[in-house]
Parts: sequence; C-alpha cells; structure tokens
Amino acid sequence: MRTLTLLVILLARLSFCEILFTDDFSDGDDDGWTRSGGAGYHVIQGKYFIHSQSTRGQGRSINGDIYGAMSTGDYSILCSIEVECGTEAGVSARFCGADQWHYRLVFKPYTGTVLLERKKDTGPTVVMDDYLVSPGYHNSYWVRLQVEGSLVRARVWTGTVENEPSEWHLEAIDSSQQNPGSFYLFAGGYGKVSWSSIFDDVVVSTPLEQALVQTTWASLKQKADEIER
Repeated sequence: MRTLTLLVILLARLSFCEILFTDDFSDGDDDGWTRSGGAGYHVIQGKYFIHSQSTRGQGRSINGDIYGAMSTGDYSILCSIEVECGTEAGVSARFCGADQWHYRLVFKPYTGTVLLERKKDTGPTVVMDDYLVSPGYHNSYWVRLQVEGSLVRARVWTGTVENEPSEWHLEAIDSSQQNPGSFYLFAGGYGKVSWSSIFDDVVVSTPLEQALVQTTWASLKQKADEIER
C-alpha cells in the first residue's frame, strides 16, 4: 500500500503541476536535510523522527529543491505528520533566516488546534488563522501548506492522501515574505515536556490547482491500481 500511496502522489503532481522535491525516507537516511536545534533526527522503517534529546527546545530539518533552498517563491508542501508527544509540530515555508518572517502550519495536539502563523524567530509570532481537528496524540494527518504570491493556505485531513479535500481549512493574505527561502519540518516542546513527531512522504510542487483536487484523486487511484496489477 505504501508503493500505491506514493504512486498516487506522484501521478497527481505530474498531471497538474511540477514536482520540485520529494523524499519518502525509504533510503533510510536524511541526507541533504540541514538539521537545526537541540534535537535527535532518525529515519526508522522509512519514517522521519524528530525528537527531544533533552527535555526542552525545538528541532528543525530544512531543505529545498536547489542546494537546500527553493527555486521559486510559489510552492505547495505535502506531507504526513504524527505527533507522538510534545507541544507542537508542523511544516514551514519561505524560511529565510531567524530575523525574517516565514510561514508555518502548526499542530497543537493537546488542544486539537492547527494554526497558520507568520513567524520571526527573533521577534513575534502572529496567528493568521486557526482550525480545529480531533485532539490527542498518535493521530496521523496529511497536511498541505501552499504559498502563492500573497496567499498562504493550508489543508489538514486524515485517512489516505487521495482523501484530500477541495476546500482550504486555513487561509490568509500576507506579503511579509515573498522570497522563496527554504521549507522545513519541525517539532518541539517546552519546560519539562519531552517531544517527538514523525514525518513522511514529503512532496513539494508548484501550487496545486484548486478545482482539480476533488475530481482527480479517484481517477488517479484507479490508474495506480491498474499499474499495481
């Protein structure tokens, strides 16, 4: 089923947009990712774990399609996230350094809240939108964070990748950061809270066309089933 899931992802992106970056961690390592923060980083059975080595802080794993940076400022990040423990985890776009704005999709599992944030590491964090999901830990979610011009949008869903909804769950208009920057995966905890999150099936593409999502997953899955047979 893992092969089928990845095939569906790739068929969708190849049909309607250009794939810029992909990593399903099936090679057993995170080569090419830049690690940042006091964390442990391990690939175990094809999944990427970012976890605490002490009892506080945050870990990031940063990447892009050209030497760790993105070649375009308009892109769409798709991946799966499961928070095992801790206070937050998510994915970020247009990261250009600690003193500049970037955008984050943030899971807060203890409240069942997902936030769309504009963040500056050396300054404030601005919540631009929020969305409620089932609270708790050990829930696996698919997420998409898309930046296109001044539009910052995100979707969150459970199940399989072909269940992607057509509507955006979080939206904001913001022009604080238009440079491509890099994207990153992150997990964290504060105080004496240990933290660990699992990431998988990362696909970064040019922005996905809104109208095509709902009508294409079923046909793509049928094509994938045919190829698998």
